[in-house]
Amino acid sequence: MPHHAATAPGASPLLDRLDDSGFTTRHLRIYLTVLAGHFLDGFLINVTGVTLPGIVGTFHLGSEQAGFYSSVLFAGMLVGAAIAGTVSDRFGRRIPLALCLLVFAVFSLAAAFAWSYPSLLVFRALQGVGLGAEIAVVLPYIAEFAPSRHRGPMVTMATSAWLIGLPVAAAIGALVVPAFSWRAMFVVGTVPVLVSLFMLAWLPESVRFLLRRGRVHDARKIVDSLCPGSAGAPGEPAALDVAPSGSGGSLRTLVGRPYLRYTVAVWLMEVCAGAFLYGLSSWLPSVLEGQGAGLLKSFGYTAIITSVGVVGAILAGQLINRIGRRVVLGVSFLASGLLCLVWGTTSAAVAVVVLGSAATFFGSGLGGATLFAYASELYPTASRGTGIGWAAAWQKVGGLVMPALVGFVLAMHTSGYAFFLLFGVISIIAGLVALVGTFETRGKTVEEVTREVVAGRRAPLATTPSLAGAADAGSAGS
Repeated sequence: MPHHAATAPGASPLLDRLDDSGFTTRHLRIYLTVLAGHFLDGFLINVTGVTLPGIVGTFHLGSEQAGFYSSVLFAGMLVGAAIAGTVSDRFGRRIPLALCLLVFAVFSLAAAFAWSYPSLLVFRALQGVGLGAEIAVVLPYIAEFAPSRHRGPMVTMATSAWLIGLPVAAAIGALVVPAFSWRAMFVVGTVPVLVSLFMLAWLPESVRFLLRRGRVHDARKIVDSLCPGSAGAPGEPAALDVAPSGSGGSLRTLVGRPYLRYTVAVWLMEVCAGAFLYGLSSWLPSVLEGQGAGLLKSFGYTAIITSVGVVGAILAGQLINRIGRRVVLGVSFLASGLLCLVWGTTSAAVAVVVLGSAATFFGSGLGGATLFAYASELYPTASRGTGIGWAAAWQKVGGLVMPALVGFVLAMHTSGYAFFLLFGVISIIAGLVALVGTFETRGKTVEEVTREVVAGRRAPLATTPSLAGAADAGSAGS
């Protein structure tokens, strides 16, 4: 029985068809296109480490200036993530998504021709705006066109494609930079222009956005092309489709009474997840070298350890559909934290790699991927992009703060164990927050999630008469 018909009389037949559809060839083409864009986002973020040695030599930078080069990208991403979600909630997903890729490709080309250190910082910061914005738009887009049973795995797989950008950037950099200099890596970064053109040419708009705008005819054409085997009855009444609402993209929805608890939990978890992901990738080689691993081995160990997170992200999609988002988030972050505490007690090569890989498998892999899947489902359509954008922005806050905090702690000449203790503590905090502050979304359409969050504030039982009013309010908001 269709989810909407079963739980919300009057919900859109178009959304029933979209949510209950099988995974068609058209779904696959759309998904591979947005996956390519998201991979390139991850790739260009991780160009920082590959290009930094050459940039230091070209512009004769000191360590403080080199560090600022790394930070300015995250500052741009924070701004882009916070703004783009609201823009996509008000103007649609398709064009903003394509423009995000165009922005970070154009400024990648500009960075390749940077004539000074200040000009490079400006171009890299503006590129960061596009990179952060893409994250805020692509995940809501995937969540809104994916069939319900495939939604979680598709979002987590997108996260794994983003994570693959790190080792791919390192591998391409090893071939390109010695032969053509660091500038060539930014030329490679113009490839997103092609993906952007594909998006503008044939990527469909989000059906849920169109319905919210009252564009029922356009939404029906897209659903008919996506789900040809489930064509609706002739004369399907437009009145059953989601009613148009306001402009959307309101931060007030995220911090309003029904969502405040869940929003605070998402933001706390994102700060911790960003601190784990970016702090670990920034400092792990230096810490391992300080423990006696040697420079080349420390880079090799780091590559192995961080790559295992991709495996965790891939598996996350299957686990969250079977045991739920809350359990996967809570257990993954707690396991990662405990593993970090053990990881810091050993310097044996095999143990370092195994424990580190396990920690990133649970932390940045299972936990990090599930967190974005959860955030992309939690909020109503009218504010979904805003919700993801602010979640991504808080992740970048963690990425800005943690490397500096680690540097401060290590500068105090504390033991190397303090490094692992920091990461263990933030992961355990994220796990506890997940267990007490999340709303389970497994097995629900995004409209059902909206209705239940709103209804949870107003009525303790789903059978109480007041639920009908709450459901109507939630449906209108989505």
